[in-house]
Amino acid sequence: MDRQGLEIHPHTEVTAIRTDRGRVEGVVTNRGTVATRTVVNATAGWCSTVGHMVGVDLPIVTHPLQALVTERLKPFLHVVVVSATLHVYVNQTDRGEVVIGEEIDPYASYSMRSTLRFLENAAARTVELFPCLARVKVLRQWAGLCDMPPDFAPIIGPVDGVEGFILDVGWGTYGFKAGPAAGFRVAELIATGQVPAVLRPFTLSRFADLQPLGEKAAAAVAH
Repeated sequence: MDRQGLEIHPHTEVTAIRTDRGRVEGVVTNRGTVATRTVVNATAGWCSTVGHMVGVDLPIVTHPLQALVTERLKPFLHVVVVSATLHVYVNQTDRGEVVIGEEIDPYASYSMRSTLRFLENAAARTVELFPCLARVKVLRQWAGLCDMPPDFAPIIGPVDGVEGFILDVGWGTYGFKAGPAAGFRVAELIATGQVPAVLRPFTLSRFADLQPLGEKAAAAVAH
């Protein structure tokens, strides 16, 4: 990507976004200030805190989402099993590990520490589906952050009143599925200055206009 002129700066914290008369002018980081007239907020679970930097309140609630992985087993599962009743999913990797996850944690938090509650619940629900896994050892577990909008649909597009500030947030638990397509269309928006037709229903203004979208089914077990 660097051959295309893109620069990636890992371990760089954004501390502020500069605006002037309602337009983005730059991004302040712990390594210096970057002058720019366009900022894309694609920060998932942190998108609300970034929105506050330009005075925008997003209807996003951040929840932890946890998963675990077991020791390696001989291949026995070649599909992803999702239970809408037990709110758990199970699949096996090519290395033989069984990956287990469940719905988002039932509380808002920015904590990415795994919990005993999740381990107990996920293990009990998985054993209901696969009793053969009862004595399998858990190797590790982890947690991430999910940006959950009220209608379970992403928020994509420009923001009224802050020119140059573009949103690509609210993907909750399934952004990896449509992320590439959304990125392509956001790039089109930046290049042309026009919101692509496919993105228009996903703008932030839909909430003020009382036109939410119903994408709860796309969130799989995470609702």
